[in-house]
Amino acid sequence: ELDALRLALLQRPTELHLLDRHGDSLLHLAIRRVDTAAVRCVLAAGFDVNTRSAGNWTPMEEAMACVQACVGADAAADVKAKAVAAQQVLREIHLAVQLDEQKRWAGRRETVLRTLRSMPDFSAVLAWRIGSYMLGVATLLRRFLPSDTYRIRKRGVRVRVDSTLAGLDYDALTWHRGLLSLIIRFDAGYGEIWGDMGRYGEIWG
Repeated sequence: ELDALRLALLQRPTELHLLDRHGDSLLHLAIRRVDTAAVRCVLAAGFDVNTRSAGNWTPMEEAMACVQACVGADAAADVKAKAVAAQQVLREIHLAVQLDEQKRWAGRRETVLRTLRSMPDFSAVLAWRIGSYMLGVATLLRRFLPSDTYRIRKRGVRVRVDSTLAGLDYDALTWHRGLLSLIIRFDAGYGEIWGDMGRYGEIWG
């Protein structure tokens, strides 16, 4: 069956991204069947991992749904094997998405760098809050709804964002606060663009 799929993809490459009468692509079907070999085969043929089904599902969303469907399922051996296979399928799709993002970034990197170099350095403050205009409700929810103030600074082709929102304390239903800094190095290679002050603090000063 896998050989037949490879042959069909070679003979009819223009049909790679067609949807069937149910609105599913070849990759969506392979993911739903938890067929790792078929997933690899379709990806190797050049399938665009951003393709959505008629239900507006991406391959990544389909793979995550398959994994979630296996959580808490019957502990039978065949079900466990399917859960392991679903995790493998998800890893394959995640890797394909990462490779696609690398290619997309490589295609627009020089444009982003030219734009940043043409802009003057700047500093900006952005404050935001989630709330409600309903009388009485805003005061009640103020403790639980997040808010923060971002300080954004550009220097050359690098951007630094400082914030204080660190996470949610689910027991106390309050938000953790701290001093958080993210440095974005647009001149770095893919995978080295993002970093915190502990990783890239020396390049900012």
